[in-house]
Amino acid sequence: MTFYDSVADQDTQADENKVVNTALTPLQTPFLSGLKLEGNIQLWNPSTETGLTLNTIDSNDVVWVVTDIDGWWTLPENELPDLPRGWGDGSYDAVGRWANRLITLNGSFLPQDPDDVATARNTLMSYLSPMVKTTTAGYLIVTEDGTTKKAAKVRLSGAPQITSVNARGRHDFSIGLKAVDPIKYEFVDGDPDGYENTTITESSGSATATITNNGNVAVPIIIETSAQFTIPDSNNPPTITNTTSDQTITIVGATAANHKLEIDTYNREALDVTYSGSTVTNVANGRSKVAVLVDWIYLEPGDNTIDIAEFPTGGSVTIYYRSGWIG
Repeated sequence: MTFYDSVADQDTQADENKVVNTALTPLQTPFLSGLKLEGNIQLWNPSTETGLTLNTIDSNDVVWVVTDIDGWWTLPENELPDLPRGWGDGSYDAVGRWANRLITLNGSFLPQDPDDVATARNTLMSYLSPMVKTTTAGYLIVTEDGTTKKAAKVRLSGAPQITSVNARGRHDFSIGLKAVDPIKYEFVDGDPDGYENTTITESSGSATATITNNGNVAVPIIIETSAQFTIPDSNNPPTITNTTSDQTITIVGATAANHKLEIDTYNREALDVTYSGSTVTNVANGRSKVAVLVDWIYLEPGDNTIDIAEFPTGGSVTIYYRSGWIG
C-alpha cells in the first residue's frame, strides 16, 4: 500500500499543496501508532556472546517493549576549548571533541502470567550487572534502518528504575547507560565485538587493500601482525600506512615465536600478545616495538587505502574495523 503521493515536479502551488497536505496526514494503524515487535534492540554480553532481545516476545510469552532510547538518536555533547586571543576580541579557533554519550533506555515488560515477573526481572538484571564491573562491559545494539546494526559499548549509569504497574505483572523500566566512546559502530554478527576484518599479506615486500567506512565519522582500528614478526632491514623498518589520511605506523621491534603485536589505535597502545594455538595466554606492553613518533591510524568515512611496506616474506597484518556514526 502506498502512503504518499508522487509528484514529479513541484512547480505549481497545487502540487506543493498536495505534497504538504499528504505529509501532514496521519498514517493508519499500525504503521506508526501501533505496536511493532521487530526485535530490533538488544542488550549484548560479549563475554558470553548472548543477548537480551527487546521489542519481541520471549520464550515465556513475556512481551518486551522499548518506548524510547533517549540520547541515541542525537549528537552527543561536544567540548570546545576556549583559548582567549590575548588582547584581541574572542578566542582562537580550536578543534573540539565529542563527550561521552548518555543514554536512557525506557520501556516495559508485560508477562501474561504474574508468576513470570521474577524470571523476567532477573533476566534483565543478568544483562545489566556485567556492565558495572566486567572489563568487557556490554553493548546496546539498535537496528536503525531494518538492516544495519549499530552498537555502542555501554556501562550502567545509576540505578535502574523498575516499577510495577498492574497486578498482571507489567513493569516499566528506565535504565541509564553511558557510552564512553560516543561513536555508534556497525555490529557484524559472528564476532563478539562486532568487528569485520581484512588481512593484508606481503607481496614482494608490500601490499595494498581498500577498507570502507560506511559511516560519517573517522573510526579507530585494531592491527594484528602475523606471528613471529621479523624486521628484514632495520634501516627500512616495516610500515603500515593509510594513504587516504596520510597516517603511518612504523614497526621497529620483532616478536618471538607464538607472539603477535596488537596495535589498538583507539586506546593508543601496542601489546605483545602470546598465543597457544588461538588462545591468548599472556599480554604484555609492546609499545617499544612501535616507533616513538606514530600516527594512530583511523579510517575516514568512505574508502581508505591501507599499504604495508618493507614486510618480511609471508608477513601480514589483519585489520579489525567497524564503520561508525556520530549521530
